[in-house]
Amino acid sequence: MQTSNPSDKPEPSTELRKLTHDGFFVNTFEMKRLAKGFLRVVLPGDLREHLDLDGLTIEPRHKTDDVFRDRISDVVYRVPIMGTEHHVDFFVICEHKSGNDLWTIFQLWVYVYLVIQKEYRKVADAGTVPADYRLPPVIAVILHHGESRFTGKTELSELFLKLPGIEKYLPKLQAVLFDLNAFEDDDVPEDPEVPELKLVLTALKVVFRKDVSTKITEILEELKPISDDPIIRDIIRTVWHYLVYSASYTERDYGILYETINNIVEIETMPTMLEKWSAERKTVWEANAVVKDRIEMVLTALRKKFKNVPGDIEEAVLARTDAVALKSLLEHVFDCNTLDEFATML
Repeated sequence: MQTSNPSDKPEPSTELRKLTHDGFFVNTFEMKRLAKGFLRVVLPGDLREHLDLDGLTIEPRHKTDDVFRDRISDVVYRVPIMGTEHHVDFFVICEHKSGNDLWTIFQLWVYVYLVIQKEYRKVADAGTVPADYRLPPVIAVILHHGESRFTGKTELSELFLKLPGIEKYLPKLQAVLFDLNAFEDDDVPEDPEVPELKLVLTALKVVFRKDVSTKITEILEELKPISDDPIIRDIIRTVWHYLVYSASYTERDYGILYETINNIVEIETMPTMLEKWSAERKTVWEANAVVKDRIEMVLTALRKKFKNVPGDIEEAVLARTDAVALKSLLEHVFDCNTLDEFATML
């Protein structure tokens, strides 16, 4: 495993960050060591032999960039090609999806073009483009971790209307699909030199599940012996921030996960999150109390005006959960002349 010098990077702040799925992906996959491990896992072996992964850099995403502003993929890697005399690099475009976006490959087509166009412009702006100049090779990767398998197309030509004889003339961008739902928990890809990669991929894989805390705790226990590495400590904190804000069932085993992580790296969020969840529960309780009161008011008004209220109308009123709609129903009780007229509002 590669290790870092503790002096390379200061200990991150314990202040809690709100990390969405996209935010977590960018925060972790823009870390060079993790990026190298991921590319060793996802790229074909015969291709990796020609790449200098140690020279990998992350393409910046500056808002002032005329080409890339608001139009580039989540993460773009530039990798030097070994043994070539051409001043051309290899690019990997990584697009993260937490939902089943059927137009992902179309988005990637645009991103691939933008990357190539930017590289070509550098050469063209410097003078005449040499006859032997070749465009930089690019691979597009879709990393998916939604609640179900990814079913979108991964070949661009499949999105086009088919006509007889047209197939060979259509653009054929083929993306690599890295769908975490396709892996069993024990088979999540890992790289021996980058043990934190398994933690990040597992966090993405189980973030929607009820056993999220249990699964993450298991991997954290494996990382404890090497948790003095500042990069691993930083990623553990990042995973914590992500799960607290984005996991669907973090509250279920919050204490267990908190204790495990706090034994490895310092975190100061337990009281904050408990207060947050307590406030959310109070808000829900108060909203439910208002709904319950308004249901009773509607039913009382109906019985007072029409004496006998059919069971199906009572059940329809009891099924209402919108306080505003119930207020309108109450007003309608006083305006209508018959139960049938009232029933039209249900």
